[in-house]
Amino acid sequence: MRSYLIIAALSGFTAVLLGAMGSHFLSSYMVEKGPEFFRTASLYHLIHSLALVGCALLSATSLQTPKTNRLLRLSFIAFSIGILLFSGTLYAVALFPGGPLHFLIPVGGLFFLTGWLLLAGVGFSLKKP
Repeated sequence: MRSYLIIAALSGFTAVLLGAMGSHFLSSYMVEKGPEFFRTASLYHLIHSLALVGCALLSATSLQTPKTNRLLRLSFIAFSIGILLFSGTLYAVALFPGGPLHFLIPVGGLFFLTGWLLLAGVGFSLKKP
């Protein structure tokens, strides 16, 4: 739980930092649609950082089973990979167009979707209080 919370907090910090940098310092270096890409990347990064916090907090509850622990861990991993692939690629594309990374954006989106489905599975598998 401790490492989940640390990773989640650092991810949220990074989302806010990159969002501010994109708005104030990097916009003059971006491609035509770069600021829009950066905003989208930052928004999804921040939202999924909060999902990571949720996974961290759920992992500390007493309502868990071995199945919920596994699903939470997989959800956390899926959200983390989604942040790296979706948001990370959008950040890169905003600054460095024409690279071979565009195909990673929808792959990152699929990881986000997987994370949410796994989190729903956690809800179904929680012990009733």
